[in-house]
Amino acid sequence: DVGGVDFVQYSENGLDISRLEVKTRKARQQLGKEEGTYITVELPSLTDNFTETDERLITIGKEIRRLLPVNGLVLVVGLGNPEITPDSLGPKTSSRVLATRHISGEIARSTGLDRLRPVAVMATGVTGQTGIETGEYILSIVRRIRPTAVVAIKPNAVVVIDALASRRLERLGCTLQISDTGISPGAGVGNHRTKINKETIGVPVIAIGVPTVVDAATFASDLLSVNDPHRARQKITPQGRQMVVIPREIDLLTERASRLISFALNGALQNEFNISELVSLM
Repeated sequence: DVGGVDFVQYSENGLDISRLEVKTRKARQQLGKEEGTYITVELPSLTDNFTETDERLITIGKEIRRLLPVNGLVLVVGLGNPEITPDSLGPKTSSRVLATRHISGEIARSTGLDRLRPVAVMATGVTGQTGIETGEYILSIVRRIRPTAVVAIKPNAVVVIDALASRRLERLGCTLQISDTGISPGAGVGNHRTKINKETIGVPVIAIGVPTVVDAATFASDLLSVNDPHRARQKITPQGRQMVVIPREIDLLTERASRLISFALNGALQNEFNISELVSLM
């Protein structure tokens, strides 16, 4: 019943998709969400397998493409620590995204690869490893990427991929979340860093993530059917206050989630090629 909001739900290729658009300042204040589009794709458990030709990849790619600029260079960034399995989704995904900014010249034309959209890819690590805020790292790259013979402009969008903390136990490893409002690295586990969004980076920021952890208070609330997270937090204090819970098969979850996102993202960025062609290039 909040004005200034559009909300639709639909199913496609066995996926349940919800799209929320927050359009006004009043709606933003009432919902506690930034103005923009929020897409949630409900999946079978990501510990179940899928193939590279799965039609779900095409559906997810279409949802990502809705938020991307039509043309121009896109910078894809994998956030997180590759040494910590629940936080490794970003680096694992970025390693499978096609970097095409450097492909040019006669070889590109003769092989048909001149139809590839220019894409640059990077993995940032975390501040504890680099001593650099992730937002500062990305901003410096966006500012310093120079025009090339293929790309005459700097990035006109950034796509960030990161592991998320779920607010609901039932969504753990079973949803893909996409938004055009950016991301706050570490916020889900109480480690708030500089926001990465259009205001801080200077170009639109599309965030893609899968919940890989849930905090202990949410876990306790859902298991005990307690509607008050504060009450659940009191029950687990002090020993469990800072705890997070991960699925037993977290390594399989992050591996398959990274494949799902990378294939879908490649399809969204390179929509003149089908999934099979992109897989051969990967």
